[in-house]
Amino acid sequence: MTAAPTRVSLFRYSPALILFAIVIADARQLSDPDLWGHVLWGRELLAHGSLPRGNPYSYSAPGYLWLRHEWLSEVLMGSIFNHFGPLGLKLLKFACTASTLCFVVLAMSETAAPVLVQAPILLILALMLVPAIQFRPTMFDFLSLSALFALLTRHNWRGSAPLWLAIPIVAIWSNLHGGFFVGIIVMGVYGSTVMLADVVDGAGPRRGLGIIAITVAAAASTLCTFLIPPARDTWYTLIHSIMNPMTHYAVEDWKPLIAALKSADSGSVPQKYFIVVLFFFSAAVVSVLLTPKGGDAPLVAVGGLLLATAFAAERNIPIAAITIAPVFANHLGLLVRRRDLPSASDATAREAPRAARWVVEILIAVVAITFARHDGVLTPGIDANGNPVRAVEFMQSHGLEGNVLAQYGWGQYVIWHGAPGMKVFIDSRYDLAYPPTVVWDWLKLANNLDGGAHTLAAYPHDFVLLEEDSAAIKVMDSQPDWRLIYSDDTARLYARANSSAARLDGVPFAGTSPPAFFP
Repeated sequence: MTAAPTRVSLFRYSPALILFAIVIADARQLSDPDLWGHVLWGRELLAHGSLPRGNPYSYSAPGYLWLRHEWLSEVLMGSIFNHFGPLGLKLLKFACTASTLCFVVLAMSETAAPVLVQAPILLILALMLVPAIQFRPTMFDFLSLSALFALLTRHNWRGSAPLWLAIPIVAIWSNLHGGFFVGIIVMGVYGSTVMLADVVDGAGPRRGLGIIAITVAAAASTLCTFLIPPARDTWYTLIHSIMNPMTHYAVEDWKPLIAALKSADSGSVPQKYFIVVLFFFSAAVVSVLLTPKGGDAPLVAVGGLLLATAFAAERNIPIAAITIAPVFANHLGLLVRRRDLPSASDATAREAPRAARWVVEILIAVVAITFARHDGVLTPGIDANGNPVRAVEFMQSHGLEGNVLAQYGWGQYVIWHGAPGMKVFIDSRYDLAYPPTVVWDWLKLANNLDGGAHTLAAYPHDFVLLEEDSAAIKVMDSQPDWRLIYSDDTARLYARANSSAARLDGVPFAGTSPPAFFP
């Protein structure tokens, strides 16, 4: 009788490799357009205990209902910024990244996959997470989902696990970001598949029903937070965002995976990224098809569902990859063992000279730290290049205040640096704080569509602040009642031709864009 293969964990075999994967996944140290708002509103909640129900930062929709489903994330980010500044935010992001990958490692260690299978899967997963793990509440989605899936993998292969932990995980998660519903779906699909498999095997539905009961309790736990005023928008915001037909048109990362690949420039980094994603997903599917009896049908069902969501919208790539990685490791490990290779790889893990392993570990750790210092958590500051730094400074130095129609991704930057004297037309809260009419009016101007001039005439703008290469520049340059007053290689600032700003000496001013860091 052949002995069952020994499970090997990367925690034991190569902690340095895990560190290297974490550093890779955390490499993106760029400010997100929402970062200014998340920190600002978290600080406001800490200071006052509440936020206005309307939108006091906007002149286009000041009375529109402002939905807030990320209040706990914002409180954390605001508190950490208050105490530790940008470095604290970098360490928070690094901690979320590290925890996410460590939970994936735990999940893979529940399989019998050799370390030489687990290691490359972990590194490819890290690459796939690079553009997704940003300074925004979605980083808590990846952390929460990976923790939940680690519990499910343990339950799948050991037959038991403290799945009741899903209840507090989902309860807390629901206040961090709207992605919590993914956890509920994952639990429901897993429990339903377990129940179906047990019924087919003649074992009865009891085990699956228990998991479904935990799922229902986890979903119900999200309602308990309704006692906290900022949390009452959670489910409404979730349904509102999913049902909004504009989302798939207006927000880039809601684009289907194949469409995103086709629209990416040939040879560009995004195109290469999508090719890696398709390779990873395709290889995982093939490994499952070649080894259908992997003992993980419930996990395959979860991975398959989230794979479908990844093809439906590129923003779902990370959550699909996190759940697919352990399944991929399991089935690829089965393929390797079919060729009598596992014994060699496991022997390498067990019998490699301790001194040689220490040398390799130190070398990998040195590479990881060097990478982190060059392009990671150990680099100074949070890169905010691409924001209208000099244009806003120009306004402040000349005492220019009023209503600013700023680029969509610059709205919160303007709010942070200019409020309350400056109000914005729109910002990246999108449909959480603006009605569809405002969003459509912005899109018409931003994309130089019919009606763009109407957007200029229909609202009380005092200034227009656009990217240097924005399609809206053509609209602005064709308007005789608007005048360019400042430009650099990042931004163009316009004022009404009859305003005092347009009569400043030396207009239009020409500037340069310096290196910029949050805030």
